[in-house]
Amino acid sequence: MTVMVTGASGLLGRAIVRELVTREEVRATVRRPEAADGLRALGAKVTVRAIEEPDDLGEVLSRVHTLVHLIGGVNQPDDDEVLRANHGSTLAAVTAANEARVRRIVLCSVPGADPSAAHPFLRAKGLAEEVVVHSGLEHAVLRCAHAYGLGGLWFTATVVAAEHGLVVGDGEQLLAPLFADDVAAAVAAIDDRPHDVAGVWHLEGPDVLTADDLFRLLAEGEEAEHLGPEEAAARLTELLEFPLSRGAAELFALGTPASEPGVDDAVEAFGLRRMSLDDGLRLTADRAAGVR
Repeated sequence: MTVMVTGASGLLGRAIVRELVTREEVRATVRRPEAADGLRALGAKVTVRAIEEPDDLGEVLSRVHTLVHLIGGVNQPDDDEVLRANHGSTLAAVTAANEARVRRIVLCSVPGADPSAAHPFLRAKGLAEEVVVHSGLEHAVLRCAHAYGLGGLWFTATVVAAEHGLVVGDGEQLLAPLFADDVAAAVAAIDDRPHDVAGVWHLEGPDVLTADDLFRLLAEGEEAEHLGPEEAAARLTELLEFPLSRGAAELFALGTPASEPGVDDAVEAFGLRRMSLDDGLRLTADRAAGVR
């Protein structure tokens, strides 16, 4: 079976492509030409294009069984762009998938996604989920906690903040960091399902801790300075050397709900095993050092 991964250049996209190419043909889309080579080296067939209208995707969906939709994200210039990047791209993807007779779609979403949410990103993801659930396709929505590994906005910002003695928020927000490879394993398990799939599942890491606890793991005993979202966005924009929106900082300060009413556990549903935070951080450090 053939799988298409949209927006595959990020942390989750690379992990998912790496997992899926071991078993089947994988196609991927990226927006930037320089992002394509790494995915091709993994074995994917990569198309460079923005996915803003159904026609942008339709011509490369021929004979695709599963569409994994990753386009979106919180770090956008304004609320309208948050909606367009997350909800708008999902509308285009679902329309193209129906026209191309794709069988199954997997949407990576976030805990707390809700069309009525106050935060624009959570609201946009809630609207995107509605599009997928009512698409007429087999579907799986994975509400994933903050993922970590080499790269990724949340993990990069968290590590850089810790290096400079900073925590976004009051430090008491609960986190359940999720190793990116575990998200990839969940997507592969969904793709492998021989029977129909339809539902929304929650997926988080096995270790729940506060943001201050994570800071202490990363900063090795330093004292944390806690920043509100506006100050955090300004400080991290300077440290990261690219713009971090206030909306992103607000999301980081919220933490991750441990469970949500009416949302099933992906670990139980798909028989998943998850890497502990200690082991995941160690493997990430090894990968950064080129050990494995």
